[in-house]
Amino acid sequence: MRISLQDLMGFMHLKGLSMAQINVLYQLYYRGPCEVLAFTRVLDLSPAGASQLIERMVRQGWVERVEDPADRRVRRVHLTEPGRQLAAESIAARNEWIARFSARLTGAEKQQVAQAFRLLAERMES
Repeated sequence: MRISLQDLMGFMHLKGLSMAQINVLYQLYYRGPCEVLAFTRVLDLSPAGASQLIERMVRQGWVERVEDPADRRVRRVHLTEPGRQLAAESIAARNEWIARFSARLTGAEKQQVAQAFRLLAERMES
């Protein structure tokens, strides 16, 4: 886990990303557009903190705020194409690390790891 986190931190440093920013990118990549206030819950930020974070990401060109057609008072955050590419690049880097790691495991060990992850996922859902 430590090596995995070091790998992610190295990627983030290279790209100039904070942990909060990568979390925003992943949230939007996997779940789609959402309101700025959704990040207050996900990242445990104040509304002002979430707004400032998103504004910095807008200036970097990774996300954009778009008026919600159903409610003009609401601004939804969308990934831009550069933001989508950055998220995909990060995911590809993580998948590459997993492939390098898993190449060292035997077939039986891979099955044990898969079983452990299934158990963890089941416990998190209950």
